[in-house]
Amino acid sequence: MAIYTKPEALGIIRRAFGPDVAEALAGGLPDRIDLDDPADAALLFRLGLSRDRLLNALGAES
Repeated sequence: MAIYTKPEALGIIRRAFGPDVAEALAGGLPDRIDLDDPADAALLFRLGLSRDRLLNALGAES
């Protein structure tokens, strides 16, 4: 189970995409994000945050 607090998630987004993207997405994120929860995964997808896009931005292979 992968659960992140909003500050943790924003830290990851900030490292991957920069502070402007993190700031723009901050208002749309819940206080707690469960990556195994279909509703949270759908929200992240709508915000453009797929697992592959995130890993690519961080320089990892998916």
